[in-house]
Amino acid sequence: LQTQGTWVGLRFLTPSRFHREIYWNFNEWNDWSASGTQLNHYLNSNFHVVLPNNWSVDLGATYSGFGTAYDDRAARGGPAVRRSPRSNLWASFSLDDRKAVAPEVYLEYVRGDEGRTTLPGLYPSLSLRASSRLSGSIGASLERYRYNTQWYGNQVDGAGVTHYTFARLDQRTVSLRFRLNYTASPNLTLQVYAEPFVSKGRYSDVREVADPRAASYVDRYRPYGAPGVSGEFNYKQFRSNVVLRWEYRPGSLLYLVWTQGREGSVPEYGTRSFGRDFGDLFWLRPENTFLVKLSYWFDW
Repeated sequence: LQTQGTWVGLRFLTPSRFHREIYWNFNEWNDWSASGTQLNHYLNSNFHVVLPNNWSVDLGATYSGFGTAYDDRAARGGPAVRRSPRSNLWASFSLDDRKAVAPEVYLEYVRGDEGRTTLPGLYPSLSLRASSRLSGSIGASLERYRYNTQWYGNQVDGAGVTHYTFARLDQRTVSLRFRLNYTASPNLTLQVYAEPFVSKGRYSDVREVADPRAASYVDRYRPYGAPGVSGEFNYKQFRSNVVLRWEYRPGSLLYLVWTQGREGSVPEYGTRSFGRDFGDLFWLRPENTFLVKLSYWFDW
């Protein structure tokens, strides 16, 4: 991979009645394969401002895939496929993080494939500080993914010809994140992390690559029938970690770790709500791992 990039940034650090600080940057970069194929062009700008009340606002935008650029990995070993322009917009709003309760929300919107691909995402979170010893956070991810050019599989027909297939993927994903940090003393701390995750989707409009270098999106693909491949999925996962750290003497540490994982998948979208899908997670068989790490510092 060969990369070229340029970054220019502005910083305004003198406070005014409207802001405490402002950052604004502009970027451009290009990627090429080792053989010289243009992989992508990017234009990007990001804006960050801290208001007088210590609230923060962040805005950003990236425009890529314009001009002539190719994705040499899209067909998983097949021909490089020409990219369509893609826009990525995002915004973040956070309140004063010095407070005991500090909410934040991050929003993202992606548009590509000449409007056929969209990805709106909402990522709220809440930081909690009960005391100097106890803190934590709660976060969520909510995504509605409509991707019109999802790789579907490389199918070999009876004549030995490989068909590089793509499909439209309509996918919904919800995840929750929990963190807890407790400091009993400078020598004894406890950290807890847990994340349940559910993602389900449907495939439709299966196509194969017709002319991978066509300038028009519709000319790059043609219809294809792919029998024997499931068109739906429902995937669930739960991951958690509990870590106890004890410095039982200066420089000598004991770690006790408990990790639990649950995972399940079925080849169908299902009729359950996300709430019931999350509930199903805890009926799945868990995989528990317990680790002990002990270190001793020899002071010669």
